[in-house]
Amino acid sequence: MVFLEHFSSLYSFKWLFVNIFISTEPIDMEDIPAFGLPELYKETGFKQDDGNPGFSIIKSGEVGDALNSGNPFRNVNYGLGLFSSGEAELSIDFKLHAVRPKMAFVTSPGQVFRSVSEITDAYGILFTRDFLAGQKSEQWLKSLAMFHRFYDRPLIQLSDEEHAELLDDFQKIWLEYHSDKAMKYDALESLLILILIKLARLYEADQEIDRSSTKHHILKLESLINQQFKENRKVSNYAEQMCMTPQHLNRITQKATGKSVSDLIHEKLIIELKRYLVYTDMSSEEIAHHFNFHDNSYFTKAFKKAVGETPKAFRDRQRML
Repeated sequence: MVFLEHFSSLYSFKWLFVNIFISTEPIDMEDIPAFGLPELYKETGFKQDDGNPGFSIIKSGEVGDALNSGNPFRNVNYGLGLFSSGEAELSIDFKLHAVRPKMAFVTSPGQVFRSVSEITDAYGILFTRDFLAGQKSEQWLKSLAMFHRFYDRPLIQLSDEEHAELLDDFQKIWLEYHSDKAMKYDALESLLILILIKLARLYEADQEIDRSSTKHHILKLESLINQQFKENRKVSNYAEQMCMTPQHLNRITQKATGKSVSDLIHEKLIIELKRYLVYTDMSSEEIAHHFNFHDNSYFTKAFKKAVGETPKAFRDRQRML
């Protein structure tokens, strides 16, 4: 793609519970307010469950209006949501998503959110990868496409039957979480895994994901891009790591996603560039250097070609929203 030729190495719905303000001091990307379970307990005043601090479920109505600030934050945990009624808008990595009744929502660590408006009837779950024991942990979560497809919609429209079934599951988790029963966390883990499996199936059907061996290759490629896009933007490098030719990798990717490998690298890069422009005070020159552009001029030309406006114009417009 022409864009890639310019490189040198080439919560709002109320469970998005945050009222953390961006500092006016110069910041790096890592200083974007991070939101996880500790912040949830701090901002809501809820008591942390010392028995297992890696899991929490909350209803939208339990969070006060003061927390609906609309400020951006970076999610650091896995999250699930179930919306039952109401309409709202949610900005995720600069893509505006319309939230409608009977929708499910998934979020993975690292995404940047900004609530545009509020949903009042929803459940939300936050959990760490460590909450799932044994083999049902990091590797298993990595196998779930819904948590790693940075170019897809994070929302799943549900049928009446699907919504009713998931609502029953969320209510069961809610009741178990607030109980003092024996083996409570074993039950929570099992219920969470059941919900994850159901959502993964619905997501794959909704996104028309190939369930053949191609799925494994695409998940691996997406994982590699997420980890290496900053330094590694050559299709041949990814193909080599996956033990196939660039042509074969492109054929697989095009068939499974409708996009080339370069398209996927490009989309991930654009997301990160936008994050740095809006949520940090780094200059355009610093961002160009950080992402290994030849110089700021190449960065400006490439960004404008991809987005339709210069980095400065994009930053100014987004900060006025």
